[in-house]
Amino acid sequence: MNRIKSHTFYKWLKLFLAIELFTVALILTVYLYFEKNGIIFQNADVLYALLPLPVIYVLCFIRQKRKIDVFENNPALFSSSKELYFTIFNLKFIFLKNTFMAVIIALSNPVFGTRKVDVVSKDGEIMICLDISNSMNVKDIDNESRLEVSKRLLNGIINKVSGQKIGICLFAADGFVQIPPSQDYQSVKNLLSDVQTTFLSRQGTNVCNALELSMNAFTDSKIPKSILLITDGENHMSEDKNVYNRIRKDGVLLYTMGIGSMEGGPVPDFATKSLKMDNEGNLVISKLNIEFTQSLTNQCGGKLVRIDSRYPDLSPLLTEINLRSKGYYRNLKIEVRRSLVDYPVRIGFLFFLLFLFTPLLQLLKK
Repeated sequence: MNRIKSHTFYKWLKLFLAIELFTVALILTVYLYFEKNGIIFQNADVLYALLPLPVIYVLCFIRQKRKIDVFENNPALFSSSKELYFTIFNLKFIFLKNTFMAVIIALSNPVFGTRKVDVVSKDGEIMICLDISNSMNVKDIDNESRLEVSKRLLNGIINKVSGQKIGICLFAADGFVQIPPSQDYQSVKNLLSDVQTTFLSRQGTNVCNALELSMNAFTDSKIPKSILLITDGENHMSEDKNVYNRIRKDGVLLYTMGIGSMEGGPVPDFATKSLKMDNEGNLVISKLNIEFTQSLTNQCGGKLVRIDSRYPDLSPLLTEINLRSKGYYRNLKIEVRRSLVDYPVRIGFLFFLLFLFTPLLQLLKK
């Protein structure tokens, strides 16, 4: 029966080693080529899933050797059809193993080199005026605070704009420009994620001061300018008609987003870690001051939208911003990394199909 072993087991061992050496050489050649172009595995930790492969090889050959031992002890069982069984067994293992390797490489998200693409960059400047007074902690929007909803809303807007510069002005009774208009969207989002109502100690809602700061933060360039004001309008301070007139005169679009519900909710008191009480011992309830926000918007010639859901529709606002930027665009050539994910996915799919159709060899043999 040694002849059967030599003909079956060791034949496949040699074939297996030859295939694996060829595969390793091919992968190393491809990797060295792409390395010159700066290949990067963005999810490199996934590649550790390839480490068990040697153990899987050993288990596969142990199983095959045991099957051949059965035929060694029972020579009458061995036939050409049984040898075909070993062929199918090994081919299925090879194809399934290569499918697994291709999936792991695809999940590691390999990228390399750069390619040039055309993008449309629209000119424009947008100042975000975000109210961070204590009333923005009220959880009257599906049990989520007004501030958290505002930050998610602004992140969605930032993700959708293309080329416009964005700045941030935070305000309560006082205000300050945290970021002047910039195209560094990631920095804007990072700073927004850290915003808390404790940034400013003096409470109140001085909208006019925030609008003045935002107007001063704009550049002198003749490009469309917009202010996104997010406030509940509660406890607002004195109004300055001069700011409203300046916004209207300079053609700046004021998009007021009145956030909060008409029913309102209790204001938290972080000092006592409880709800805020008035002098008579009653809960302090904060509601959206729709009258103030509407009056402010009308005087500035802007537009008002109420935000009373966790995931508001951004389409009207984005459409308005893009329409204002129409005619102020340019084609830019930017370089982005080229993804290689498609290649291992296609190769893996091909090997999986071969794995599925390998048993058909028995039908062809017959």
